[in-house]
Amino acid sequence: MSNMSYIDKDPNNQELLAELLLSVYFPNVKSWNAAYGSFFSRNYSGDLRSVHPETNKVTLSRNGLYDILPEKMFFDVEDLRFRESRDLAQRIDEIYEEEKNIKDYFLPLDSFFFNHSCQYHATAANLIDNEAKWLLKQLFDYDIEAEENVYVKQIAPLLLHVTEIRADLDLIAHILSEVLDCKVDYQVNHQDEVLFVVHRWDLTSQEYYAFVKEIRPLFDFVAYWFVAMEMDCIYKVKDYHQPFILSNEKPLVLDYNTQI
Repeated sequence: MSNMSYIDKDPNNQELLAELLLSVYFPNVKSWNAAYGSFFSRNYSGDLRSVHPETNKVTLSRNGLYDILPEKMFFDVEDLRFRESRDLAQRIDEIYEEEKNIKDYFLPLDSFFFNHSCQYHATAANLIDNEAKWLLKQLFDYDIEAEENVYVKQIAPLLLHVTEIRADLDLIAHILSEVLDCKVDYQVNHQDEVLFVVHRWDLTSQEYYAFVKEIRPLFDFVAYWFVAMEMDCIYKVKDYHQPFILSNEKPLVLDYNTQI
C-alpha cells in the first residue's frame, strides 16, 4: 500500500524532489525500484507520485530513459494513419502493451540512475549539515549536537541568518508558527516588551503545563538571539478554539488564560 497520505499533508512537499522526500521519510531505505511515469503527470501530482517501502518501489512524475529516446526507435507511428478504425484500435492497444514492456526493460537502468541521484543528494545534505554545525560552533560558540530541546534544535540553524531575522517580529512569529506547527502571533505591549501568543487548543491541564514548560527554552533562545536587545520577550499559550462563552444556552467555557 502506498504511504503518501502523511507526505501529502504538507503542501510544500509537492514542490520537492522525490530524492529529498525519501531521504526524510524513509532514511533507512538505501535502494529503490523507480518507475517513471513521464513528466506529463507532473501537471497533476508532485515529483513523488507513490511510494511502497515494503517493496522498495516508487513511482515518479518525470521522464525515464524510454521517454527521452526518439519514439521512432520503437514504433512506426506513421503506419497508424493508414489503418482502418478497428485495426487502428487494436494496434494502439498493442502499442500500449509493448510500451509497458519496454519501460519494464529500462526499469533497472532508471532505478540505477535514481538511486545514484538519491546518494548524491544525501551526501550533499550531509555536507551542508556538517558545515552548518561547524559555522554555528565557530561563529556563535553554539553546539547544536548538545542541544536537547527539539524546538530549539529546529530553529538554531537560523542563527546563520540572525542579522536578517533580528527585530523582525513578523518574521519571527512566522518562524515560530512553522516550528510549533500552530498559529503564533504577537503584540507589542510597551515599547520595551513583546508578547508572543501561541494558539494551541484542546490541551488538558496537564498537557498545557507540560507544553508551556517544553517551549520555554525556545522562547529563551528567541529572546536572546532574535528579539531586539532593548525588548523583553514573553509568551503565553491561548486556546482561541474555545473562547470565553457566557450564555443561558451554552455552558461556561474558559480559555487557558481566562481570569475570573
